[in-house]
Amino acid sequence: MESSATDAPAAPAAPRELTARALIFGCVAGALLSAGNVYTGLKTGFIDGGSITAALVAFAFFAVMKRFSPKAFGPRENNIAQTTAASAAIMGFAIGLPSGFPALTMMGRSFEGWALPFWGIAIGVVGIIVAGTLRQKLIREEKLPFPTGAATAEVIETIGAARQVALRRAGLLIGTALFAAAFAWFRDGKPAVIPQGWMFNVVVMGTTLSAIFVGMSWSPVMIATGMFMGERAAFSMLGGGVVSWVILAPWLVRIGAVPAATYSDCNSWLIWPGVGMLLAGGFAPLFFDWRGILRAFRDLVSVATRRGSSAAVVVDESTRMPWAKTVFGLAVALLVVIAVGAFHVGFFVAFLGLSFALVLSNVCARTAGETDLAPVGAFGTITQLALMGHGVTGSIIGGGIVSGAASQASQTLWAFKAGERFGASPRAQLTAQLLGCVVGSVSCVPAYYLLVRAYGIGTVALPAPSALTWKATALAVQSGLSAMPRYSAIAGLIGFGLGLLFAVLSRTRFSRYVPTPTAMGMGMITLFSLSMAASVGGIILLAARKLRRPGASDANLMAVAAGGIAGESIMGVIIAALIAAGLLTPG
Repeated sequence: MESSATDAPAAPAAPRELTARALIFGCVAGALLSAGNVYTGLKTGFIDGGSITAALVAFAFFAVMKRFSPKAFGPRENNIAQTTAASAAIMGFAIGLPSGFPALTMMGRSFEGWALPFWGIAIGVVGIIVAGTLRQKLIREEKLPFPTGAATAEVIETIGAARQVALRRAGLLIGTALFAAAFAWFRDGKPAVIPQGWMFNVVVMGTTLSAIFVGMSWSPVMIATGMFMGERAAFSMLGGGVVSWVILAPWLVRIGAVPAATYSDCNSWLIWPGVGMLLAGGFAPLFFDWRGILRAFRDLVSVATRRGSSAAVVVDESTRMPWAKTVFGLAVALLVVIAVGAFHVGFFVAFLGLSFALVLSNVCARTAGETDLAPVGAFGTITQLALMGHGVTGSIIGGGIVSGAASQASQTLWAFKAGERFGASPRAQLTAQLLGCVVGSVSCVPAYYLLVRAYGIGTVALPAPSALTWKATALAVQSGLSAMPRYSAIAGLIGFGLGLLFAVLSRTRFSRYVPTPTAMGMGMITLFSLSMAASVGGIILLAARKLRRPGASDANLMAVAAGGIAGESIMGVIIAALIAAGLLTPG
């Protein structure tokens, strides 16, 4: 006897994915992470993408809220939540708030602040759509590892299977965040019972080191950053600080190369060898992976010439959306209008910046896929040099287009890689990425202005090391060697040469004993006290690994580090808002 259609068993319901609760949580978490990353970027030069942080906190939140909702918060929903949050979290970096725009401010250049959120949305959309064109090639066909995305997927999968372990890890993150927030309040708020740091009252070559802030900063965000960087990078950063601030700075004062033993005077010289080291660290991976760069250019030609495809718009059928071409076109138009009308650069500069962005975002995406390093800073510098002759503002805006689009392209592909583990819908993830881009752009710009008003730029509170690098490159492009202090050009070349040497040695069996040029260069241009705090994070990480205690796994340590960064950075923005509102007097 034949059974009727009504007797057939019902097909299992598809896993929930693009739900309102996942998007709302991702937007809220992303707004907080985006604002906090502005503080972290201006203070340290580093940011946390926030994907693992968002995944852990989302799991903990919906586990607690489970009594109010019978529907479980599954891996695909968590993936959408972290995708939205991570897209928002990096928008301050994509806009250029820790780098290009504060560099313009420090050089006395003005720009229309109201345009920054729209600028971020335009750049972010370009990067996201570029990533959509590359998903099929890099993830589905070549199956590149994209380690950050794979690690995020591993976390989401693990917390679903090991509920108690995940809740404990989320508890570590939240607890550390609360502690770091309280610490920051009692240091920068009222009552200010915790000092900013402990300076070393030692005299070297006639210079009192405390006058140039050689000491230890009491900063949870820097200690946590040192843990994230790992012991080798954290100690490299400290090594750069020792070379710059304990050895070179007193010597420069003694021979009269800098006018006085102050942080600003010494830093105006020390930035050049530091930038040389940073450039070497950024460009060396490109030289070593020249085959990957050639593959990236072949990918670009393949996409552009594929029969029946839209050259610059999503070609992967799984990510094709009817409105993709329209959104991409509007983003390009908005980017050009703002560059010309609000930032006062020529149309040709905007066109070149966008052209470089479409090409170099592709190269950056492949590099991120193969090595987990997205060389957005190096590509921004390349663009600044290519725009030589178009002025300081033109070089910085053009470089910002490239670094911003490449940042979002890499982030989107990391998200795609995480989603692939769960069979996630690329269309749903693209929607989450675009939403996060908007939320992050809207939330990080007010945070930037609050922080600048409360603490200033290039100050002890917010040294803005990335902005100093962009400023130095722009000045070199504009004025050449004549704008550089005495002997600093030679020091820059020496820094570049040493950076290349360290990069080469890092690929040998002695790599564990060789400083990382990027971290060492950052240590040379930022406050020594911050590098010292980062080294404490490296010591904590090293000691925990040596002791091998049951609770001291790398996953738990990274949860603690993420909490330290989130807690101080968000509290820093809150304190800045209270100062701006007149409710708190800065200490």
